[in-house]
Amino acid sequence: MQLPQRVVVGAVVVPALLASVGLAVRPVPSGRLVLAVRASEIVLAGTAISAGERQEVVDAVRALTAAHRITDVITPDAGERMPVTPAAAASLLAVVLEHGVTDFTGVVHKGHVTASARVADPERAGSLSDALRSAAPGLRVDEDFTTTG
Repeated sequence: MQLPQRVVVGAVVVPALLASVGLAVRPVPSGRLVLAVRASEIVLAGTAISAGERQEVVDAVRALTAAHRITDVITPDAGERMPVTPAAAASLLAVVLEHGVTDFTGVVHKGHVTASARVADPERAGSLSDALRSAAPGLRVDEDFTTTG
């Protein structure tokens, strides 16, 4: 690939692809973890205190599913640890996947998770809400679910 083509791909195509899955290319503030499910992709974004902490989260999520591509944009930052353990992050995503949700974003920060999702009906929204609270008993769950049916 020639340099002008690389510039176009790097400057135009990659941001457009990320925007198409609902993610913008901007740094996630320290101490936050973003968990996003878009169809068959799981995106992890945030900061970790070390490369080892980042890898633990990626490995815990990867152990959940072979059917989803894992996109990891967690960056090492000597500032703060992740707001949840790798097991808790995986537990939250496991609930989302078990409920068949294919459009979910969760932001974990300072003792709570803000969750937004598209679900089929109010009954499934309630079920997902209860399951998220059970999966993360130490976190306050704030939700904004949209029903499609």
